[in-house]
Amino acid sequence: MKKLVVLFVLLIGCKFVTAQVGGANPMRTGLDSVVDKTAQAYMLKKGRVGLSIGIVTARGIHKYHYGEVAPGTKKLPDDYSIYEIGSITKTFTGLLVAQAIVEGKMEMNADIRKYLPGRFSNLQYAGGEAIKLGSVLTHTAQLPFSFEAGDEASFLKQLAELKVDSLKPRYAYSNVGYKLLGYALEQMYQLPYDELLARNITSVLKMKDTRVSYANKDRLLQGFDKDGKPTSPISAVMPGAGAIHSNLEDMLKYTVYQLAENDAAVKLTHRVMYGNVDQNAKGLQWDIGKTRNWDYYIRADGGTEGFRTFCALYPDESIGIVLLSNQTDDMTGGDLYGIIVAVLGELKSKKN
Repeated sequence: MKKLVVLFVLLIGCKFVTAQVGGANPMRTGLDSVVDKTAQAYMLKKGRVGLSIGIVTARGIHKYHYGEVAPGTKKLPDDYSIYEIGSITKTFTGLLVAQAIVEGKMEMNADIRKYLPGRFSNLQYAGGEAIKLGSVLTHTAQLPFSFEAGDEASFLKQLAELKVDSLKPRYAYSNVGYKLLGYALEQMYQLPYDELLARNITSVLKMKDTRVSYANKDRLLQGFDKDGKPTSPISAVMPGAGAIHSNLEDMLKYTVYQLAENDAAVKLTHRVMYGNVDQNAKGLQWDIGKTRNWDYYIRADGGTEGFRTFCALYPDESIGIVLLSNQTDDMTGGDLYGIIVAVLGELKSKKN
């Protein structure tokens, strides 16, 4: 009888240890195994919903999917499932501005008011110094993190009432700044942000599903919070800071494009604009630095009420990693980054 009890306990223990969530992974290589191990660990935590992983190497592209598009559906996300990408949007806005700079339409050291309608006499520091375009791009303009939610008119009203106290070389992350950049681009080109995005980036890269607004919402994923509750969609008002959606297929095209650095605008967005590489410098929205193992990275991440995303580039290794999740909690960012670390370690081990 004791043997039966012990056997039962062992069986239950084995079942618990090997419990898995559904996934699309061929399980043919060491990379597949590392992805599966880390993705399973991520997904088995309470509340996790869907996860898409894309990896770019010099040898090819790898795609993986885990979980469900929504709890209880038993339907895996796929290459074309559309996620909110949050602040990775800012890398697109930064690229649009960089293109304008390369074309001679904007200047890094210009007064930001040069690209805005109206006077906005308040958009200067106490000593009369102008807020520069480059300072807004690098989050060093001392603009607030956010304004109260509202429409475009509400944003502009709050902008006109803003007081900027002093000019100091200090990094302060600002959604307001990138919403302002998106608005400035719209005014200069006389095009809505979504149309400008399509004309200058997504149509060129054949990123067919990357945009702010969708007529057909069938593939738009629902986001979920830490309590498993559905979240509200990201607002499309002043979209330059975080309103773009995309899928794994498109984000991998974007990653390949970013790694290639084949045009001057992309190179400009990857240039260190603030800080130094040894202490996590800043480009045009991209974080630029070195890991504990001295791996040079160019990285961006995003988070909305129900989504958490990463796009990590390792140019020296010709590696890019994309992670898209439609659930967020206090641990999501760190747990997703753990997947990136494990994948990078596996890929580097195969090269040595």
